[in-house]
Parts: sequence; structure tokens; C-alpha cells
Amino acid sequence: METLEIKIQVPKEISKNIPDISKYTYEKFVLGLYLDGEISIGKAAKMLNIPLVKFIEFLGKNNIPYFRSRPEDIQKELEKLSGL
Repeated sequence: METLEIKIQVPKEISKNIPDISKYTYEKFVLGLYLDGEISIGKAAKMLNIPLVKFIEFLGKNNIPYFRSRPEDIQKELEKLSGL
């Protein structure tokens, strides 16, 4: 996958409370893409290099319900998973 490097600046006092600000920022970026419907749950897990089950746990840790999809979206995900 081709990548793009992005540079951001944050106040130092914020970064003091977050041990790995780069990882934190990337995780929140991927989460935002998923919530906005820009990427699927499978793509989000792949971008974070974690299994789908771990991404579902990540959603829970961020107080985001897994079952927020329409029934037809859930059916597509189940069909993908059954092919594994």
C-alpha cells in the first residue's frame, strides 16, 4: 500500500499525557475514517495491523458499538468472514 506522510503540531502539554503520540494520532485517524464510513471495519483493522477481533475490542475501548451498521452491511461482513 502506498503511503503519505503527514506532519502535525500539538501543544507539548497534551503530548505529556500520551506516551506514543504518533500511534495515538494514527489510531484516532483510522477510527475517524471508519466512523465516517470512508473505510470498512476490515480495512480499519488492516490499517492498524491487528486482527478484526482486536479492532472490535478497540471500538469497545473507545465506547463505539460494533453493531452500528445497517443489516445489509452486517450481512456483507459475515459473508467475508465465512470465506476465511
